[in-house]
Amino acid sequence: MAVIIIPARKGSTRLKNKLLLQVKGKPVIQWTAENCLRVKNADRVIVATDSEEIASIFDGSPVEAVLTPSDLKSGSDRVAYVARNIDADRIINVQGDEPLLEPSDIQKVIEGLSEADVTTLSYPITEEDDYINPNVVKVVTDKNGYALYFSRSPIPFYRDIDFTQMINGFKNPVKKHIGVYGYRKKVLMDFAYRLEPSDYEQIEKLEQLRLLENGYRIKVLPAEKDSLGIDTEEDFKRFCSIVG
Repeated sequence: MAVIIIPARKGSTRLKNKLLLQVKGKPVIQWTAENCLRVKNADRVIVATDSEEIASIFDGSPVEAVLTPSDLKSGSDRVAYVARNIDADRIINVQGDEPLLEPSDIQKVIEGLSEADVTTLSYPITEEDDYINPNVVKVVTDKNGYALYFSRSPIPFYRDIDFTQMINGFKNPVKKHIGVYGYRKKVLMDFAYRLEPSDYEQIEKLEQLRLLENGYRIKVLPAEKDSLGIDTEEDFKRFCSIVG
């Protein structure tokens, strides 16, 4: 069984209550959850939230809502809190502020768990502004598509050529990480309840590095479409313009 769990904390720092912002009469979290219902190989969609206001959005909906403690440290911890009581071997973490993910790309994340313990997505970076932007997480992989490292820094660093030469002369060597994760349940439980926050994780503020530092392999799958995470007012305005 494959279950999509969407962590949905009401509080947010850069854009206040962003998951409750209305677009065409629907809050952002509802856009995200209803998009996940379009994923053909997902058996359930659950919103894991610390907010009764968010949970009430899904009364009478095929999307389930589960209340979680407000003091959980991260979205992954919120997902794990719900997943521990679910009889499913594949758990997919879709961020509540990612309403434009392509459902077929989420399907890839689920399918990839047939040969990997952890899966995620990437998309080629073609703009230098994104390459140097610390809010755009970069990932480099080995020849088999397994992650070598994730960073907010521009990686790989090109010493002897410029950005244009690099993207035209190599086969997608710079990739943006799209923060969707598929986990075998045991790995997610290890991550949340057995492994301590790691050094690189704390330096970069990227929790997936906890898995790499402890020897877990993350399969990075190519997404068909880029996505838009809503973190700022500018992101929200862009989302509004896309959905009309």
